[in-house]
Formats: sequence, C-alpha cells, structure tokens
Amino acid sequence: MSRSVLSLRLPAHLQSKLIRNGYYTVADFDESPDDLTHFLTQSEMCSLASAAQAQPLARSAWSIQQQALTQSYFSTQLPQVDALLGGRGIPLGFITEITGEAGSGQTELCLRLCLAARLPATQGGLGADSVYIDTVGSFSYCGAARAVYRQSELQRPERLDSGSELSAPSAMNLLDGIHVFRVYAAHELVALLCSFDQIASRISGIGLVVVNTVSWPFLASFTSSVSRRQVMHAELARLLSQIASKHKVAIVLVSTAYGGSSSSSSPMVWTQAATNSISLHRHSGGTDSLNIALSASTMYPTGEAFINLSDRDYNRESQTKSKVPTEAE
Repeated sequence: MSRSVLSLRLPAHLQSKLIRNGYYTVADFDESPDDLTHFLTQSEMCSLASAAQAQPLARSAWSIQQQALTQSYFSTQLPQVDALLGGRGIPLGFITEITGEAGSGQTELCLRLCLAARLPATQGGLGADSVYIDTVGSFSYCGAARAVYRQSELQRPERLDSGSELSAPSAMNLLDGIHVFRVYAAHELVALLCSFDQIASRISGIGLVVVNTVSWPFLASFTSSVSRRQVMHAELARLLSQIASKHKVAIVLVSTAYGGSSSSSSPMVWTQAATNSISLHRHSGGTDSLNIALSASTMYPTGEAFINLSDRDYNRESQTKSKVPTEAE
C-alpha cells in the first residue's frame, strides 16, 4: 500500500494543500504529476520530492518501556469507569476510543471527561485545558452546563477525600478551559490536526483532545470510495498517535456506527490504534442508564459496568464483570 501524505514529514500547510487538491497517497503524485505545479511552488515541489523518498523513523523498545513506566492518568470522576481502566482513568500519551450507536451517551461522556481534566490534581484531574473537536455539531452550551452541574455534585465536600481541596472550580473556570473547534469536512479535520503544534503554542497546558466524532467527516467526504476512506482512517489514526505521544496529551475518539453499519465507519482502525476501547449501550431501564464496557485494551482485562449519568450517587457499588483477555484480544 502506498504511503499516505499524512505520513510524510511535511509542513502542516503543505499536507493540507495536497489533501484539498485530492492527493492522499504518494501513488497519487505519479498519476497526475503535472497538476502539482498548478498549486505548489518550486520550493514546495522540492520539499515534497525529498519527503516522499525519506524513510520512516523507528523507536527503540527501551523508549517505549520508559514511556509506559512514567505514564500519567486522570480520573474520569466515574468510579465504575475508573475501575475498568485499572483504577487509574484515562492515560495521557495514548488514544482512548469510545464506540456506540448514535444517542448512546458518547457526547455526555466526552463533556464529563473535558470537565474532569480541568479539575486539580488533588481531585484526580490534570488542572489542564481541553480541546474539543466537533464534527457533527454535538457540542452545546446546554449540554456543557448540565455536565458542569453534575460535576459539581461530585465536588461537594462530603464526596472529597480528607486532605483534598474543598473549593471546587467555578462553572466559568471549568468551561473557559474547554476550547471548541467546529469542522465540517475531512480535509478540515486533517488540516486542524496537522496544525496541532501551532494550537498547542497558542493554548498552553492542553491535557485532553476529544474528537466527536472521528467517523462522520470521512463517511461524508468519501461516500463512494471505501478504500480511500480506510487509508485516510489509518493515517489519521497514526497522526493522532503522534500528537498524543509528542504532546503527552490524552486523545479520546468517538467512533459512531451510523445506520447500524460497522463497515461504514471502519471501527477496527480506531480499535487497533487505541490503547483502550470503551463501548456504550443505553440500558432499557432508563434514559440515563448506560452499560459501559471495556471491549478491548492493551493494558487491562475487558469488563463492563452499569452507571446512571443523572444519578447523584456515583459511589454506589458497580456491577463490574471482568475476564482474562484471550490471545485474540
């Protein structure tokens, strides 16, 4: 398979320019090389030629081990979910995938995670800002306000451990640290992520990046080319892994199955790129009752728990079921 444009060591603006003009892989350069001169300068053509011939860089096993030993986490503020994630929460430097059908609570959970990352370290958070990339118009002030209210229930003095700070961050401080980017197409999402270095320089202290949803832009932009969509999925997953590792941020991806079709959103691409994959299913017992399962993980045994997102008693005993991973997992 030909290398993707996103895998080339090119400036973000040049990668975005190529993708906007329909060049997604190195093989595309050979199909219509003359067209490149219509929108690239001579200097950009030279940079492209050098990057296309360069070999990808490797990492040593030792550096990977050291990263694992110094891994940081932040609590989801949902004890049942933290228990599934080894009692620690969302890992920084890696991708966490959230799957489920539309309406199964992904946006609610993403907002909770953004607020949880804003909390100080004494309360299990990062004291960090979040970047929320909205591709379907799911972010709303009302939803964020409800999440803040529910978060405030977690920060009541009687819920905090002794020695923790008793003063919870105000609603304004919580929401002020969530930076929302609205994108409408696949090339806009790619361009935004390619420019993440610039975003990180403007917004200091980013600890969490949420993409809700990562499936829809490619499904809308590549309606007739499944193979092209899969290539872009794989390379975007690589780009996100690179961002997570370089900037030491947690990446949370929502991969929604539209119309009950798993093939349309290529869920296996994100599952393979993710360290932990969490699936959501709305329980028939109530609108806010969810089944949350750790369906795949390179760190922990799989398992499941039941929670109620509107229930104020988050410390009730969870109904967790775990099993030892098989070789296939």
